[in-house]
Amino acid sequence: MCVLKVYSDTDSFKEYANNTDMPVSSCLDKAEAITPRQLCEKHRIVFNVSDREWNEFNEQVNDAISFLEKYNTELKKLFSTHSISDAYLDFPLRSKLDGNIAVQNEYIPRELTKLTGKLNIGICMAVYA
Repeated sequence: MCVLKVYSDTDSFKEYANNTDMPVSSCLDKAEAITPRQLCEKHRIVFNVSDREWNEFNEQVNDAISFLEKYNTELKKLFSTHSISDAYLDFPLRSKLDGNIAVQNEYIPRELTKLTGKLNIGICMAVYA
């Protein structure tokens, strides 16, 4: 279930979220409540990139490549009309480590790094036990 998270210190994404064809998962303004005890520190918009399970990393990567290709022009528009402080693909992964497996490597293909590099998007892989 890969998502694209985009942040701005100064610019709200609310109007953009209402006018885009990209699949918006959530959109919060700075100081808006994330939970009853936590406020959003920056303006944030999150897009659904992949609905694949956490143990389907390669499929999430393929979906991310398709997403970035499909919405390339729309993402360039977003990044040119807002002051972006950070943007990254967030891949949640299920850990494969156990008594028999000591190392987990996940390959990020050049096609994905080329697309993210051109858009100035980072990549985060969060591994969960």
